[in-house]
Amino acid sequence: YGFWANVNPQVPHPRWSQASERLLGEGSSFEPKKVPTQLYNGYGTFVAHLYNDVQGERLFM
Repeated sequence: YGFWANVNPQVPHPRWSQASERLLGEGSSFEPKKVPTQLYNGYGTFVAHLYNDVQGERLFM
């Protein structure tokens, strides 16, 4: 389970999809609101430049 699976919704976790996420406090407890997961967890405009040189690498931290 590498870095990219944690910040890129197009890279799957070995056991489940991370293409969408459930919002806490939104919707009901039985049917929480699901939204598409954003690249870099929504902070892409702030952090994407930090990863320009390692895009193709498998990063395990």
